[in-house]
Amino acid sequence: MRLALLHTSDAHNRWNEAFVSHLRALKAQHDALLLDSGDAIRAGNVAVPLRPEAAWDWMRAAGYNAMTIGNREFHLTTAGFRAKTQGAPCPLLCANLRPKYPDAPMPVQPVWRTEHRGVRVAVLGLTVPMITPRMKVAALSAYLFDPPLETARQWVQHLRPETDLLIALTHLGVQHDRLLAEACPELDVILGGHSHTPTETPEQVGGVWLSHAPPFCKGATLLTLTRRNDRWELE
Repeated sequence: MRLALLHTSDAHNRWNEAFVSHLRALKAQHDALLLDSGDAIRAGNVAVPLRPEAAWDWMRAAGYNAMTIGNREFHLTTAGFRAKTQGAPCPLLCANLRPKYPDAPMPVQPVWRTEHRGVRVAVLGLTVPMITPRMKVAALSAYLFDPPLETARQWVQHLRPETDLLIALTHLGVQHDRLLAEACPELDVILGGHSHTPTETPEQVGGVWLSHAPPFCKGATLLTLTRRNDRWELE
C-alpha cells in the first residue's frame, strides 16, 4: 500500500492563484489526498461574515478533500457558525465539538472516511477547545468543546479495526499534538496546525508520524507513505 498526503494549515485568508495552482498540480501529480488543519478564512473568532468566505472558492479550486475547523471557523452562535462555514467545499471536521441543544445545527462531522488507491482512510478532526463547560461564556454558547485527547482515545478504539490509515487532522498546536501521539499510539499520522510552527521534516513520536505545514500559504507538506510489515513508513 502506498498513499500521498498533501497538507496545509493556518492560511488566514492569504490564498492566491499561484499557491492554489501549486496545490492543484501537486495533488494531481501524486494522486494525493489534500487536507487542511483550519484557520483558512478571513473572519476572526467573534466576527460574522456577511457573505460566504472567499477562502472556500480558493479551496474548491485546489480540490480539498477534508478540513478540520480552526478557531476562526468556529462561532458560539448557531447563526454565526452557519455563516462562517457556509459554502465550504469539503467536509468540515471536529470530533470534540458538540451542540448544547438538540436542535442546534452542526456544520461539522467528527470523521471523514474514504478509500483511496485501495487504502481505507479515516480522518479524525480535533480542534483546540474554545468554549468548555467551566467557562462563563458557556452560558451564551450553543456549542461546547470536549477535551481533545479524551475524545481521540474514544474514537481511535472504534476506528482502528476498520481502517488501514488512521489520521488525526488537528488544530491544537504542536505541543498538544505530541501529547496526542503519546496518548493515542494507534494513530498513524497527525497533521496539525494552530501554533504556526512548521516541522522542517516530519517527526515521529513513538510510532506516530507528526507534521505541521507552514502557515499563511507559504507552503504545503507532502507526505508519501508506504505500508510495510503492518507499519506506515515515510518515503
